[in-house]
Amino acid sequence: MNQTLLKKENPAEVSQPEESKSSSLVEDKKSEFDCRKYRQFAVTVYLDIQNVLGHLLKDCTEQYPPCPTVALDRLIFEMNKRYSETQLQVVVSPLILTTSDDPNHQRLSAHQHLHTGFLMLSGLQMRGDAMFSAEERSLDEETLEYAWLVELTVGTLSGKLTTPQLQNIITALEAFVFTVEDAENSLRHPRPYLYCYHGTPQPQCPQTTSEHFCPTTDTIKYKMVRASLDGISLNLVESGTILCFQMQELLSDPLIGMEAAHNFGTIVKDHNYALTSHTHANIRLLHKQRFFESVVGPLVELFSTTNDIKTKSCALVAIASLLPWLTHIVLNAHIQKLLPVLLQGLYTSDFSKIGEASINMERHDARCGSETRLSTLTTLASLLKQNASPAERHTSTLISFLMPLTTYHPLQTVGVKALECLAALVTLPVSVILPYRNEVSFFTAEEV
Repeated sequence: MNQTLLKKENPAEVSQPEESKSSSLVEDKKSEFDCRKYRQFAVTVYLDIQNVLGHLLKDCTEQYPPCPTVALDRLIFEMNKRYSETQLQVVVSPLILTTSDDPNHQRLSAHQHLHTGFLMLSGLQMRGDAMFSAEERSLDEETLEYAWLVELTVGTLSGKLTTPQLQNIITALEAFVFTVEDAENSLRHPRPYLYCYHGTPQPQCPQTTSEHFCPTTDTIKYKMVRASLDGISLNLVESGTILCFQMQELLSDPLIGMEAAHNFGTIVKDHNYALTSHTHANIRLLHKQRFFESVVGPLVELFSTTNDIKTKSCALVAIASLLPWLTHIVLNAHIQKLLPVLLQGLYTSDFSKIGEASINMERHDARCGSETRLSTLTTLASLLKQNASPAERHTSTLISFLMPLTTYHPLQTVGVKALECLAALVTLPVSVILPYRNEVSFFTAEEV
């Protein structure tokens, strides 16, 4: 009791050691701070893996073909991590995927080479750049990632496959994707909430409202992906047949270039039997305009850069096949771009010589010149009928080229199209030309 009374009578004596104890703890904590724990560090990683052999796993039995095999010559991974930036690079050397047919599938001896198919990717390069910031972050918090930039460069994809081999590869890829994206067997994070970009749990952040949570770092950071593909050369082969996709060289192919050019209009053409909602085709809004906007630039560039008259002819035919199925509003925005190309199509070749097959020229070249001329005039007629005002400054040049074509004998349709172009030019306003007159002297004889 006496001790208790003493404590109550002298509170200052009791609180003094407690205050000194707390102050000593604060001093100990301050002295425990070690700046080496928060120093910046850099990490450089270089990993080079060579001669990799793998398999795309799938369910296999004796009645089904084996799993596709993947052979990789070299895989290189580089990382340069700093406090404010992380740079990544992955380089894949030629990758070859091989697959085979059903072992019970019998082929003739002349077609045994089709038993094994392959896909080859010439190269793949992926570069990533992550940017970090320490603004408004404490030393114990992680830096904030505010940007993620990716550049993907894919080489040429080439290969030769039969239809069963392609189906075998697709089945293996489906099994791989299903295994990776198996949400049913994925592990749950022990933390039931996410951290916002302020570094606090979303429910506890002051920026969180009743309508939405404060966003996380992945939600607000800037993301950019840039990808490029050099080309695709895929051959689907079978006994006696072959289907070849040349994405970049269709119009330049001497055998199928002209047919490919004519089929550009098939995509935007109105069909009664195909590419309709009745045939279960997915028709998007403004699909004609979208397709035209995506191909008109490359077609004009192809015509301007190539020196092959056959390729020029194919580019012009492709443009001409698109124009009849597009609205005036879409075409009026591109007349200034298309008209110089069509005029250049008339300038670049000596058509008077192309049409004369008997003068040191083969029939194929004469037919090529006639098709080039016809495609150019067809496109010009389509444009001038819709809006002839952009051709006002080229009127004299157009008339000088169109008048001789009205009597073009190798192909009468050329003359008809030339007359249509001339008829469209009639709608242009007439220019009034005043004759030149000498100056009249107003001085009288007396003044002289």
